[in-house]
Amino acid sequence: MKCPFLEEVVVRYCRAYPIRKMIPSTADESVCLSDEHKTCPTFREVARVDVETEEIPQVKAETVNAPAVKGTADYFPSYWSKICDVLNCPVCPYRFQCLGAERRWLREPVLIHGFAVMRDFYYAKWHTWLQIKDDKTVRVGLDDFSQKLLGNITGIDLPEKGTKIVPNEPICNIFTDGWGVDMLAPIEGEVIATNPNVLQEPSLLNSNPYKLGWLLEIKTKNIDKKVETMLKGEEAIIWLQNELDKLHEQVEEGV
Repeated sequence: MKCPFLEEVVVRYCRAYPIRKMIPSTADESVCLSDEHKTCPTFREVARVDVETEEIPQVKAETVNAPAVKGTADYFPSYWSKICDVLNCPVCPYRFQCLGAERRWLREPVLIHGFAVMRDFYYAKWHTWLQIKDDKTVRVGLDDFSQKLLGNITGIDLPEKGTKIVPNEPICNIFTDGWGVDMLAPIEGEVIATNPNVLQEPSLLNSNPYKLGWLLEIKTKNIDKKVETMLKGEEAIIWLQNELDKLHEQVEEGV
């Protein structure tokens, strides 16, 4: 049975605010969700509201010859898409601000019932993540779902540099209090680096699995082709939600 004191709520926050400012759930309680949002000083600063006319400037292209960008403004964080209806990025005077906002947005984890997913990472269905670096090498780690289920991580065995790895085969051992599990390789390739910090401090896998707690770097060929079958962005978010639903069902069946 569920705890009678457990309550699930939808949490909203303002992406434009310097920190994650929580917003009440109804418009009656918050200016953010009402028609009076233009009075918010953060909104006025980010949207560049004109103090005299109270209008939001629309970004216009400087030349009609530049090709328009395919897609919709929804791809960008909401506080930039509100002020753009052109999508002619190559000639837009605000393009660097937009791109900077997009990069920050991509680096923010999405929380699904307390479990984090990174929008710009690729995920294998056995809960390893993969990040493609600028030089097309690949950084690999264990996702937030797995580290939470494992609990307190006390030790890690990583392969040596130069080790050839095979997809779906064990590439490292992760130890918790009294037992260990194998982590499977998401792709084939050659190990070119391991994370010395996580070897010295295995708890980094618990506290920071996507950044400081990375495990391996791999060199492989045709990486863009190999990640086509992996999960990313909205697909990864939906997949994690389904994994949590399965876990919840298993827990309820066992109670």
